[in-house]
Amino acid sequence: MLHSITEVRDKIASGAHLLLAGSEQALRQLPKGNWIGGTTTYFMAQRGGVCSDSEIFVTEVPADAIEVRVTEYAAQDLPSLCKDALSNALTFIIIPGGSPAHLTYAQDAPTYEGIFERPVVGWVAGVHLSRIGKEFPKVFSGMSGTISAERAVVMHVALPQGKFAELEIVNVFKPGSGDCFSFPSSGFSAQECLIKGKLISFARYLTEIKHDCRLPLTADYNGSLINVSLQSVDADTDAVKFYAPVFPGVEYRVAQPVLDYVTAFKSAIYRHRGTEVFSCGCILNYLYGDLEGKQTGLIGPVTFGEIAHQLLNQTAVRLVIRDVMAKRSARVYGNG
Repeated sequence: MLHSITEVRDKIASGAHLLLAGSEQALRQLPKGNWIGGTTTYFMAQRGGVCSDSEIFVTEVPADAIEVRVTEYAAQDLPSLCKDALSNALTFIIIPGGSPAHLTYAQDAPTYEGIFERPVVGWVAGVHLSRIGKEFPKVFSGMSGTISAERAVVMHVALPQGKFAELEIVNVFKPGSGDCFSFPSSGFSAQECLIKGKLISFARYLTEIKHDCRLPLTADYNGSLINVSLQSVDADTDAVKFYAPVFPGVEYRVAQPVLDYVTAFKSAIYRHRGTEVFSCGCILNYLYGDLEGKQTGLIGPVTFGEIAHQLLNQTAVRLVIRDVMAKRSARVYGNG
């Protein structure tokens, strides 16, 4: 929930293990303790979408966790992320937007050993939209007192026997009925795509179909419907930039429009309930859906990228704790 700085200080003093999201100004006022955090000024609260520099969103790690370990990772250290995980564990990760760790994780996370074997969940830190280019997103380790615009901060959490964590990806988008296309190489930008075996300019293709750049590309990644959001399209230079990388060998389609974000998210979120431990949503949905002051059923920080094993765009991510004998794989649900 959203709390004042004074309230968060009290929670830290209690010894609780916390995930914190807030402005750099707010997070810098906190003492050392059992917490990690990342910058953002946007939140989905019980009262609806909120933009605030002075409040901090607090997620408490389950009180029955039997071990908690905080680690920082430079970009080159990220492949060992899952090797460092605890037994019967989940991993929270926060990465500064635009940092070497962000770019590396976005492109390489699907190849990390063990990345899909246990929940890895978190977000990409950002800044107020008016301060992009003027301030750098940052992550905080309350354990060490360090602040970084370059490294990821991670909290490994071991759960007691009989409980396990499960990721749920909330995606309100569906693939459209248009062309299916792929890309010859991976990256955060593309000049060409393959449609029906023919290599063409992707920027010109999007311009010709009068594509609404608020609609992401969609693709099936190992059974999960994943979005790749468009940052810019420049037909003159044949350049399309993305907020997450595209990958070769994957078939993409442009998503169908979402007419009502609030209704779509409420329907998707309330379809599946559980003991929610953590959730976050994308800044693009916040902006495109005009969610400030509106309640969607999602409660959590609004981020510059969601992490559910790998980097996601224009989704929401939920982590629930379940009390069953066997783990089930993470699932995707949406407005269909």
